[in-house]
Amino acid sequence: MRRRWREMRKALRRVSSAIKTIFGMPDYDRYLKHWYETHGAPGIFPMTEREYYMYALQERFEKGGVTRCC
Repeated sequence: MRRRWREMRKALRRVSSAIKTIFGMPDYDRYLKHWYETHGAPGIFPMTEREYYMYALQERFEKGGVTRCC
């Protein structure tokens, strides 16, 4: 039963991420995954969820640029 619940939660996260991508909404979980894979280093930490959303909003509406880090 727990395994089935974990699989369902994982599938829902993937659907949520796809919907956020389609509508141009920031996806913190995807940001964290990317950050740890490419930018992670000892003593350096990723943005908090709040910092990330504020950064994404600023990038989207104030600068009008592409919302990506690399």
